[in-house]
Amino acid sequence: MSAFEQNVQKRMASMPASIPSAGPVDPALIEDLVAASRILAQHGVLDAWGHVSMRHPKNPQRYLISRARAPALVTASDIMELDLDSNPVDGDDRRMFLERFIHGEAFKARPDVNAVVHSHSPTIIPFSVTEEPLRAVSSVASFLACGCPVFEIRDVGRTKRDIKTFEVRLRVDNRDRRLAVGMTAYVLLPLL
Repeated sequence: MSAFEQNVQKRMASMPASIPSAGPVDPALIEDLVAASRILAQHGVLDAWGHVSMRHPKNPQRYLISRARAPALVTASDIMELDLDSNPVDGDDRRMFLERFIHGEAFKARPDVNAVVHSHSPTIIPFSVTEEPLRAVSSVASFLACGCPVFEIRDVGRTKRDIKTFEVRLRVDNRDRRLAVGMTAYVLLPLL
C-alpha cells in the first residue's frame, strides 16, 4: 500500500461515521456555484487555490463547496456537501481544501451568511501582513467603513506539520467568537 493510500485510510478512520445528506440540491443552484467559481477565477479574484461555498438551501447546518480543484476547472460533479464542522457527508472521500474550515466556521458564526469566498488576492494580502488598515476609498466599498478585522492565522498554526492542529484549533478557537466579532464582508488572513 502506498503512502498516499495509507494517508487516505488514516484520514477516513479519523472521520466521524457517515453523515447523512441534507438532500438533493436544485441543479440550477449547483450550476450557480460552479459559475461563481469560474467567473471569480476569470476576473482574477480567485487564484488556483481560492474557492467559493454556499449554504445548503434545505439545511443551514450543511454547505456546498468544490472538491480541491482550481476554481476555473470546477464542474457540477466536483461539488461536495459538508457539515458545519467541515466533514463530508455520505462518506465522500475526495480530496478537500484545508481552508474548508474557514467556510464552516463562517457559516456557524453567521447564520445570516449564505456564501463564503476564500481568496488569495495579491491586492489584499499586503493589508494582512502590515499594520495598514484596509479602508474604503469609494462609495462601492462602504461596507469597509467600520473596518476589516484581521484573523491572525499565526495564532493557530505555523508549519505544514501543524496542519491537523490548525484544523482543530480553528474550530475550537471560534468558541470565543473571534470570527464573528466585528466581522464584515472580509476577514484578512496573513501569510505565514
